[in-house]
Parts: sequence; C-alpha cells; structure tokens
Amino acid sequence: MLGVKLEALLGEVSIKEYQTAQELADKLGVSEKTVRVRMKELNDVLKLYGAKIISKQRFGYKLNILEDEKFRQLSHSMEKEAKQQIPTNSEERVPFILAYLLNRNEYVKLDDLSDFLYVSRNTLTADLKKVEFILNIYHLTLERRPNHGILVKGNEFNKRICIANSLIKRNALFKEDAKKEQELQVIGSIVLEVINKHKMRMSEISFESLITHAYIAIGRIGRGCPITIDKTEISHIINLKAMQAAEEITDLLYERLSVRFSEAEISYLAIHLGAKLSSDTYARHGSNLVISGEIDELVLHMLNVVYNGFKLDFRNNLELRMALNQHMVPLQIRMKYGIPLKNPLMAEIKKEYAFAYTIAATACIALNEHYKTNMPEDEIGYFAMLFALALEKQDKKIEKKNIIVVCVSGKGSSQLFMYKYKQAFGKYINQIYECSTYELEDFDFEGKQIDFVFTTIPINIKVPVPVFEVNLFLERKDILTYNQLFEMGSNEFLHKYYNKNLFFTKLNAKKKEDVIRQLCKCASQYYNLPKDFYSAIMKREELGQTDFGNLAAIPHPYKVITKENFVTVGILKEPIWWGHNEVQVVFLIAISTEEDADIERFYQLTTNFLFDAQKVQYLIANPTFEVLMTLLGDEAEKS
Repeated sequence: MLGVKLEALLGEVSIKEYQTAQELADKLGVSEKTVRVRMKELNDVLKLYGAKIISKQRFGYKLNILEDEKFRQLSHSMEKEAKQQIPTNSEERVPFILAYLLNRNEYVKLDDLSDFLYVSRNTLTADLKKVEFILNIYHLTLERRPNHGILVKGNEFNKRICIANSLIKRNALFKEDAKKEQELQVIGSIVLEVINKHKMRMSEISFESLITHAYIAIGRIGRGCPITIDKTEISHIINLKAMQAAEEITDLLYERLSVRFSEAEISYLAIHLGAKLSSDTYARHGSNLVISGEIDELVLHMLNVVYNGFKLDFRNNLELRMALNQHMVPLQIRMKYGIPLKNPLMAEIKKEYAFAYTIAATACIALNEHYKTNMPEDEIGYFAMLFALALEKQDKKIEKKNIIVVCVSGKGSSQLFMYKYKQAFGKYINQIYECSTYELEDFDFEGKQIDFVFTTIPINIKVPVPVFEVNLFLERKDILTYNQLFEMGSNEFLHKYYNKNLFFTKLNAKKKEDVIRQLCKCASQYYNLPKDFYSAIMKREELGQTDFGNLAAIPHPYKVITKENFVTVGILKEPIWWGHNEVQVVFLIAISTEEDADIERFYQLTTNFLFDAQKVQYLIANPTFEVLMTLLGDEAEKS
C-alpha cells in the first residue's frame, strides 16, 4: 500500500489544478527535494490503480485518474488503513512510539520516525524522554547507536510486562479489533476450562490478567520474540499443579489457534498462573501449600516491624501468621518477576480500614528491604485486609469501669437503679457508687477512679468525668448505647496523646526534613526526647512512605523510643512534596515504651481521621486545636 508519507502527498495533489513542488512542500512541512522524490514513488504506485501524476514544467503536479474502478479500490483500501491514524499530540504519540519500538527487533532511525509521525526532531526527542521514563519503570533501556538509530534493550519478560501495563488496551496493537476480541475469547474459554478442571481459584481481575499475558505471548511468539526461562530455576516456586495446568492450556491453544508454545513459553505461562492463583487454591483441594522457612522468617520480621513501630503485638497470632504465610507464596512469584496484581478494593480499604492499611504499610517495610524494591500499593492493600481481619477477631479487652449513680427519688429507687445497672452492664462494671447531688461535690473521683456519672436529674456542679442523664427505667436502646460506651469508653482518653501546646499552625517549610526538625524542636520543649529522636524518624522515612494522600503525613520513629505518648501536630501554610504525595497536615507521633491499653484505639481514630479527605480539609480551613479534638471525637462516636 502507499504508506503514510505517500498517502499524505496524495491527499494534497489536486485533480483540477497544478501545484508546484514548493507549494506541496510547504503544506507537508518537508523540503522541495523530498516532494520530488516521493512524487516519483507515488506515480509508480498509482499506475497499478488506474491513475498517474502529470508533471508540467513551471506549473507543477496534478492527479489524472484513468480508470475509476481501480482508483476506487485504492481509495477503499486507504480508508480501511485510516482507522490506524497517526497520533496528533504528545499524549497519543508516547504510547504509539512505545508500541512501535517494542514491536521492532531492529534499530529505528530518528529521522525516519519523525518523518513517519510528521513531527520535528525536537518534538520527537521530548516524546522519547517520556517513553524512556516508562521503559525504565520496567528495567528497560533505549539504546542509541550512531548511524543506526534507537532500539529497546532489556529482558523479554520485562518487555511483556510493559506491554501488558502500558499498551494492551490500545486497539490494533497486534491485530484488528474483531480478530483480537475473537482470539481473547478463545484464550479465555481455554483458561477457564483448565482452571475449573483443576479446581483452581482466582479473582476476576487475575483471570483477565492471565488471559492478557497469554495473548501477549502469542503475539510475541509470532514476531519472533521468544522468552528465555530455565524450567529448573522456577521449579522451587511454581507448584507442580500450576505447571501441569499451564501445559494443558498451551496444548489447547495449539489445537485451537495453531500456536506452538516452547518449554520456556509454557514456564512463562506457569509463572503467571502461579502468581495469580488464590493462596488457598491447593490447600482446599488436597495438595500441600508449601511454605518455606524463608517465607515464615520474613512474615515474622513483618510482625516484629509492626511491634517495634506501633507497640502492637501480633507475633503470637497464629491465624494471622498463617494467613500472611499463605499470601506470601504467590506474592513471592509476583515480586520475583515484577508481575503486578490490581486490587479493585483499594479506595474502600483506605477509607474503611485506614488503621489496618497503616499497619500493612509498616509491615511491608520488611518486604521492601527483602525484595530491594517498594511494595506496590495494591499489594499493601491485600495485606491490609489480613490485618483488618486480625483486628476484628481480636478479643476486646474490656477494662471494667467505676461509675456513680445519682437518683433524686430516695434510697429505694436508687437501690433499684443500681440493681438494674448491675444486671444490664455487670460485665463492664467494676464498682457502682450511690451518691446524692449534694454529696457529689465532695466525692473522691480520683481516689475511687471514677469513669462516668449516671444521673436521673440535671447536675449543676462541675465534675471531672463525663455525665450521662438517663431514665430510671432502662429501655432497650439505652442498654445498647451504654454497652457501646462501656466497651469503647469516652473520647477523653485522646487528651493523653494530644496536647494544645503541641498544636502548631502556619508553619513555613519547603522540605519534609525542615518540618520534622521544627516539630521535634517544639516537642523537645515539653518532653525529654532521646538524642536520636530526629534520626529515628528520618530512618523511618527512608524505609517506607508515611504520606498516604489527603494532604496528610504521619512521621514517627522506626521503633518505640520515648517514655511518653504524644502527637505534635503541624499545619503548613502551603502543601509541600513529602515523597509520594503533597502534604499540608503533619502528625508527628511518638509512642511510649510503657504498656498502654488505649494505644490501638488511638491509632484507629487518628488514622481514620487522616484518611478522611473532607475532615483534613476542614482542619486546614479551621486550624485550631478545638476543631481537631472535635473531629477526632466524631471518629470516636462512629467507632
């Protein structure tokens, strides 16, 4: 066919009037000499389709159609090819260039590529920088060779991952849409048939991803771009049943699509299959899910990191430890080969299980160190679900409360009042004290360690604990309300972490180091901080992110090193780049080495607040300590 260059030239040549080479050159953005050369090439092709170029000195060129039917065939073919249009802007060109280069095994000259795309060398150079950025993500490089051009260099496995993540959704990357969809349907039916036969389980997203990689493999095999994998090198991480299933899939692909997979290509498919199976697939159906000592040690390291950072001890939680071990088996394959796994619940996990996500992100510091790369956010989300389940299943340690009951209607009614409360809330109450309104003012609240006052009449004196006005006769809704109160307690406990003296606004800083240094200096005026407090926080920053969006960050030491609990809050004048996100609200958290029954609830309320974009924005707009405590109190009521 004509090709892009000649097609563009034909589009400018008129059948009615002559145009000079210079006029055509100006329209096409090329030289006059280029027009003359291409015009000869165009004329040679047009002769086959019942047309020719008439050239007249000093007048130029025009098109002469000799056979209408033949020329219509050419026009029809050109319209068909026009579906694959040349991109017109950088956003379209970058994936186009990426696909173009990944699908070529020979060097491409920059002049040819710029002519092909109808852009200048400068424009092409700018686009290639973006292409290189994408390639580098997948450990691929763009090699430049004088007099030869450019060529994508790197592992074929990484090229396929790059194609899957960056290009597969672009129509006509390999074939026309109809044929592509037909082939994907055949692959899908084969994969479904085999995994059902072997009673394997995987999510819909994993299923679609497996089909995509099988489709890519077929395309790369057809282009003479084979994979290189030694089967013996993967035998220790790929389950025998996964390898057997991969062999059956490729046998059926040969039968139905006439594509023969080599042993290395079968291993490639087995790797993707093993990486995408649910961790309980084999355990459910009789085969052993082999967990190596290395994986178990890594899981224990994760739980130690959580304990050191949060003073939360999951190390003896056998159910969680086994769940993490099971999850690590397919994860190990994904991390070794850089296979991404999309988590469709990420937004919900961050919103509904903010604390669990924060724990998971901290636990993954151990994995970042082990795999020498940062754990993808989607993978952190899967770990967060396991930690969320562990938190939900934990036995709630109910600290029994001491309460005072105040009743105006005499000894008999107050005794009945006390009896009803013991009957309804016995497992939550340590001691109930009866008291009249005039005795209340002199009552030893501190000595008796009173938590709440329940009264049937208004109390006009100030007492140091929350007061609840109640009915003498408890209704069902009252019992449910106070059950929750006794289980969760009031939000007064937050004041042992948050202090008005450690709430700062309008901070000026350009780097996170400056912010952390300022907040450490402020905290040191009220607490005797360890000498390495700042460096311990910066070490945690190096190990993994502490900014999770919503303009908020929670820097803290990599391990518990202070004698007191406190949070130093800083609100910046303007957002700054923290490392992964813009940040304007900073909660510098320090946790005491002493045991603290409220620590889990503190983290729960704090992270829930910081992961709530609306509340963070409200605090930025209304930066006062009172607003902060009100917003945290709202979280306490919700929990």
